[in-house]
Amino acid sequence: MPNPLLTLIIPTHTRSHLLQRTLDSINQQTARESIEIIVVADVSDAETNRICQIMLTPNDIYIRRSGLPGPSASRNLALKIARGCYIMFLDDDDTLDTQFMENLLQHSKIEPWAGPFYFNCNIVKESRPKSGPIPLAESFFNTAENLTINIFVKNQIPICCFVFPSALLKGLEFDTSMRAYEDWDFLLSVFKQKIPTHIPITSSTVFQVDDTTTDRRGSSAPAKDFNAVLDYLYVYRRHPSPNADIQLKRKLLLDSVGLTLPQSML
Repeated sequence: MPNPLLTLIIPTHTRSHLLQRTLDSINQQTARESIEIIVVADVSDAETNRICQIMLTPNDIYIRRSGLPGPSASRNLALKIARGCYIMFLDDDDTLDTQFMENLLQHSKIEPWAGPFYFNCNIVKESRPKSGPIPLAESFFNTAENLTINIFVKNQIPICCFVFPSALLKGLEFDTSMRAYEDWDFLLSVFKQKIPTHIPITSSTVFQVDDTTTDRRGSSAPAKDFNAVLDYLYVYRRHPSPNADIQLKRKLLLDSVGLTLPQSML
């Protein structure tokens, strides 16, 4: 069987009701047969098992991995076995835009092994009571003007807006030691090799929760405390500033959260 065009890598952690929404958005795609889904769960969960058994095809993969929880290790495992010409990362509460594959296949810039590419997305604010998600507001995010040199200061675009040629990701991994911002760190590693091209189609919907019903790791207290500030510094040290202006912007950002360092260190 030929390799699929696109592998969608989805780490999950006991959120079967949201994962079901994600998988449903993929199963509705034109050219669904061109997609390989790899779902990696980092904890045993009967309902996640059931959803994957029902919604995945024989050409998809579901793994219950061992080890510490966290999306980085799950994505790294999936990267080792992905067969797609292209790789895309979805969180288990993201969805794929209804017409994404149709638009992707029709776009003239999409050629074998070209890329990476980045796309527009929708942002939905929602609340998540136990009865199920409640949408509150929706906005369109045109990413075209938002990928700038300031990506070296802070992340600008969700990782689900990117599609990467699988060959470009050989040897790259998500850092499992980071408490937050591992997506941003990974993107910077990719950009060192090649800057992505913007394609004006919508790839996905990112669901965000701002109230106390959130179960997103990045919105939890540990992701906002001083450890997260240290993760920023960690990214800065791994990815040196391309110029003095970025150094200054990094310093000002860290100063604003109480971490004062010489500009030369950033």
